[in-house]
Amino acid sequence: MRPEDIAQELELAAWVQRQKDAILPAPTKPSATHCEDCDERIPPARREYVPGVTRCVECQVFFERYRRGL
Repeated sequence: MRPEDIAQELELAAWVQRQKDAILPAPTKPSATHCEDCDERIPPARREYVPGVTRCVECQVFFERYRRGL
């Protein structure tokens, strides 16, 4: 690889990372083990996949629909 190609690849990788950071901001707190609304246990896979999660899937769907007025 030529140095120009390497520089272009690094620039592209940095741009991709900035896009990801804009879409998925870093969580401000650790994931909860139990839903803040219904107190049911949040599955470990959800806590890992959605850092900083505070609601179970059902309550999150309800919350988002309520916020949108649906």
